[in-house]
Amino acid sequence: MSPLIPSGFVRVALLTLLLAGGARAQSATGFVLGERSLQLPIPDLDPSGVARNLVATGLEAGPTYDLSVRLVIAGTGFGAFNGDYYAYLRHETPSGSQSQLAVLLNRVGRSVEAPSGYSESGFDVTLSDAAVWDIHHYQVALGGVIDTPLTGTWQPDGRRVNPTISLDTSPRTTSLEPLGRMDPNGSWTLFLADMEAGGTGKLVEWEVRGTPRGVIPEPGSTALLAVGAFVLGWVRYRRGTTRR
Repeated sequence: MSPLIPSGFVRVALLTLLLAGGARAQSATGFVLGERSLQLPIPDLDPSGVARNLVATGLEAGPTYDLSVRLVIAGTGFGAFNGDYYAYLRHETPSGSQSQLAVLLNRVGRSVEAPSGYSESGFDVTLSDAAVWDIHHYQVALGGVIDTPLTGTWQPDGRRVNPTISLDTSPRTTSLEPLGRMDPNGSWTLFLADMEAGGTGKLVEWEVRGTPRGVIPEPGSTALLAVGAFVLGWVRYRRGTTRR
């Protein structure tokens, strides 16, 4: 009678084969679009703001994408308050039949007690629904005022209300998730405005990144080594059992 295969070997083999099979079955790719080195002035105290538009073509429309947005805003002169800015990302499909908007910034830090919002100047941030903290409360997360432009990964502000009345208590009704369910082809628009006088800023960079949800990376050398290790271990086990 042939010796039984040890249960540990079975678990390793099944896991390795399932991972390899899943990777082959899901081959969707992500996308990145945006602009760098813009140095685009943001008009002071001007709700008409600035808008940047990119049109995507040839992207895969099947998967749901997890979206993130990179946003780099630098102060000019003595710099605008971060609490001055209002920004959103809008996506419209090629036919124009679908359009969704996610509010990225809406007067961060603004509250009844602090009507001017946070006083730092500058952002170099990634906005993602999967982040832990709402960017509107970043000083709370960091334990107070910071001396440098804000960095890190944060949830979008989400408050789709008039930026002249936006507060920390305003409802958060938008996110990036609905945009990620749409066909990624079509128009992507970033809008950014400085809503208070005093200090100015410029848009340096923006980027939208889409990662297909649930996709397992293609199998690489690690998976192949795992298969090889299982085969070698099983052969050695058989030889040792046969000699007894």
